[in-house]
Amino acid sequence: MQTSSARSSRRDGYTLAELLVVLVIIGLTLALVAPRLFFTSDAARLDRAVRSFDTAARAARASARLTGRDVLMTVHLDDGVLRIEPGGPVYDLPGDPVLRATVAEAELDPPLAGIRFFPDGTSTGGDIAIVYGERERIASVEWITGRVTARASESGDE
Repeated sequence: MQTSSARSSRRDGYTLAELLVVLVIIGLTLALVAPRLFFTSDAARLDRAVRSFDTAARAARASARLTGRDVLMTVHLDDGVLRIEPGGPVYDLPGDPVLRATVAEAELDPPLAGIRFFPDGTSTGGDIAIVYGERERIASVEWITGRVTARASESGDE
């Protein structure tokens, strides 16, 4: 008669087939998940860029209202960097966007485009087109209200 220790000693560890099955499952899982973790689509980058613009513009407007002084939000059209002046935060747009600006002439100094926010909540207004690949959105700041909105481009690329 076999003892329990004799039976268990034959089953210690895993067979080669079991290990291969586990390795195949891990490999398939990594093959499916890794691209989603390490590569982002143009649509995802565009959404993040529009949210960054919205956050920066709202921060600039709030700063102007709280401090009682004009606050300038600049957009570096070549580098995709948003700055709140004077001395505010810096926002980097993800990836390498193509940016085009329609702003007040007094606030345009290529490659910088600016939108100035005033203490009463108004602004100089303007539109910034943000493009990633075939996708484009227009981030706008209304000049009377300083409200920030985003819309699909007129050409319908979205």
